[in-house]
Amino acid sequence: MKSVPLRSSHDANVTRLAQAASEVGLHLRAVLPAQALPEETMARLDAWLGDGRAADMRYLERGRPCAGDLRAWKPWTRSVALFSCAYARGSGSFRDGGRVARYALGRDYHHVLGKRLQRLGRSLQASGVVKSFRAATDAAPVLEKEWAIQGQLGFRGKNTLVLDRQLGPWILLGELLTDAEWPHWPELPAGGPAASCGHCTRCLDACPTAAFPAPYQLDPRRCISYLTIEHRGPIARDLRPLLGDWVFGCDVCMEVCPFGQNAADRSGEWGRLAALDRLRLEDLLTLSPADYELAFRGSPIRRAGYAGLLRNACVALGNLGRGQEALTVALRHPQALVRVHAAWALGRMGERASLRAALAAESEPWAAEEMTASLDGG
Repeated sequence: MKSVPLRSSHDANVTRLAQAASEVGLHLRAVLPAQALPEETMARLDAWLGDGRAADMRYLERGRPCAGDLRAWKPWTRSVALFSCAYARGSGSFRDGGRVARYALGRDYHHVLGKRLQRLGRSLQASGVVKSFRAATDAAPVLEKEWAIQGQLGFRGKNTLVLDRQLGPWILLGELLTDAEWPHWPELPAGGPAASCGHCTRCLDACPTAAFPAPYQLDPRRCISYLTIEHRGPIARDLRPLLGDWVFGCDVCMEVCPFGQNAADRSGEWGRLAALDRLRLEDLLTLSPADYELAFRGSPIRRAGYAGLLRNACVALGNLGRGQEALTVALRHPQALVRVHAAWALGRMGERASLRAALAAESEPWAAEEMTASLDGG
């Protein structure tokens, strides 16, 4: 990714910001004045929330009052500095299957990028450039994709992601809110053709669960990333077969994007989680909560939660048609969420005797209903 050269006519503090950012491993992409987001942007968000598409992501609803104008959240905010990190890398999975979104194969970018932003903010404070700052990485109420598009870090793809012209969707975003009065940077040339998806619909066509009701619209309730990370309850039975062997997130709509095909591999910058090479899906079902915390310390995978990750592993095993022994043991798991998905996986493989025994012992009414449906082949 090429840096945009600073011009001498710009405020000297923007130059200092870019230099300080570089010293802590950040790439400054743009600086914008803290102003209200466009009305049409907020209208889209309100319609999206009104349609119930936030689902379990209640934090999006809670953050709505401040999302349109960050000064309602942090009244001292005068400027927003925008940063990005590249993370393109080869696909990854647990040992013997169980795919994981590429951003989660190594260290948690929320922590890595967040710490760098904090260091930058403290450096700017120490030098007197700012008095107050707030770092944000994928954190409500900052609508970071909207800010990135306003700053022209990229354009909105039909898969709703920000697409960088060189890296495609393989970028991570971070923001630093400050009380400094910085000018809009860089000064972008007016006119000229804007990058867009054109007639391409590869992402829409490739989505396994048809999570895009239309271009530029996402229904998270059908999105594999949402279902395997943010969703806390049972996964809808009709969607389980469509998840394949994804156990944390999904990259399908990004993998097919033409804009990201030539992005350089950045695997070395983010490391690789040791548990991915050590554990099979069957092993996940034997983890205790303490084992889980130890295996995924410092990893984004912890976002799924203990029961959520085991739930996902059950679905993946059912779709792969293996792991009967581990799934049978999981029928006695303390978490009902794990038990019902283990039952579904075994039912998908035609196992009946173990399901009948588990159903007879099941004390949770909703779990018993799920097991009955699995026993009936539903």
